[in-house]
Amino acid sequence: MTVAKAQSEQKSQFWDGGYALVEGLLDETKLDFATRAIDASDRQGVMRRRSDPFLELADDEYSPVFGEILLRHCRPRIEAVIGRPLLETCAYWRIYRAGSLLKPHRDRVACEISATLTISSEPEGQVWPIFVEDLHGTEVPVTIAPGSGLVYQGAKVKHWREPLLSGSHRQLLLHYVLKDGRFRDHVFDKRDTDPIMRRPASESD
Repeated sequence: MTVAKAQSEQKSQFWDGGYALVEGLLDETKLDFATRAIDASDRQGVMRRRSDPFLELADDEYSPVFGEILLRHCRPRIEAVIGRPLLETCAYWRIYRAGSLLKPHRDRVACEISATLTISSEPEGQVWPIFVEDLHGTEVPVTIAPGSGLVYQGAKVKHWREPLLSGSHRQLLLHYVLKDGRFRDHVFDKRDTDPIMRRPASESD
């Protein structure tokens, strides 16, 4: 299958069903760096267990610098898949541990277009699917290999994870809004400056 045909099928699935699996968003080097960076944040106590009605027994960090860099790095590939230009809102990374679960929910509008990327898991090779309810009401389990990502309409598609039975799972969450959409004012999650370049949000491309 050609790249163009694959992208056409992904685009159709994304807009018709609400999600598409995109392989190879991050290479091995970026995965290794991200794993080390997440673990460093965890050791330094930067990761936090939020009071979130949808999330249990998981720690995350809002807007880590490397996460924001990957948010920008992945944007062109995701734009090519969905066929629409995007603006960045924010990145999270998260460590799920034994007993972690993510209850069924939809995201806030600043996460209009989202991607969840698997970074690594322990033990290596552990399979822990995310479930989505597509735009037709069908529930689907999706397994995401390290470096790949599930791109979905975050504010429309219900998604969740069943309890993680053992080990741990590192995940990167990337959030965008459509550049020509109704939520474009959520660029940089309404922060005053680009979190990477430290330039005014009004200068965003």
